[in-house]
Amino acid sequence: MKEKKRKITSTEIKIALSKMHEFRRSYFITECKTCSTYFPDPQGLLIFDGLAITKSYTQPNIIGYEIKVSRNDFLHDNKWHLYLQYCNEFFFVVPKGLVKKEELPEGVGLIYYDPDTQGLRTVKKALYRQIEEPVGLYKYIIFSKLEEDRIPFYEDRAEYAKDYLADKKDKLYVGCALGTKLAKDVEEANLRLERLRQEESYINNWKQVKEVLVNHGILGWRWDKNEHWLEDLDKALSGSYPKELDSVLDDLRRDVFKLEKIKKECADGKSGVSGDQ
Repeated sequence: MKEKKRKITSTEIKIALSKMHEFRRSYFITECKTCSTYFPDPQGLLIFDGLAITKSYTQPNIIGYEIKVSRNDFLHDNKWHLYLQYCNEFFFVVPKGLVKKEELPEGVGLIYYDPDTQGLRTVKKALYRQIEEPVGLYKYIIFSKLEEDRIPFYEDRAEYAKDYLADKKDKLYVGCALGTKLAKDVEEANLRLERLRQEESYINNWKQVKEVLVNHGILGWRWDKNEHWLEDLDKALSGSYPKELDSVLDDLRRDVFKLEKIKKECADGKSGVSGDQ
């Protein structure tokens, strides 16, 4: 049976583009809009899948990336040419073999993504074109893309949730599924916390038991250092008696000693009387 080919996601390709630009003097972002959402340009709002800006005053270079992971998506894209006015170079980035370089017009570049190596290879180089500085694009980057709390590489939180859940559910069910998983994680965490609290309570109780045993002269230091402490404890408790009996025994010993002394004195006295007669 032929093995089903794994579907490549746009997120994989975005991460590969990001790693590629780590070794270049460029600023790379994903899901970059060409203008304000509320005040769009005349031709409308466009969103680059990926955008790189070379860090150079003398030779600035804005590179736009349009990612396609399906043949149908590529064939039905009729607005990609609108991106050209915002970037000096424009590339389609697709899984290896999805698009042929002959299918692209002059000046548009093509990059293949290899899922086995997770690497990128330029199949067709893009033509560098002079453009007017895209002020609206710059303003969007400054106002919206310099936030530390944004989720990189993802189009939206639904896609991020999909990766988190590691499943193939439709976006319609992602919120519910994510909420269920988070609720389950929280419930399990609370159960573990409750078990830890119980264990802590048991430990405190045994510490008090130890103090009582030490006070009565049982175990003492051997609790922690003797591996046979449990057997010693059992013997000590089996042969133990109320500590108050010690004073009774002392009294008895003293009384016995007095009696023996009196008995001896009496015996000595009788011997003396017999001698006198």
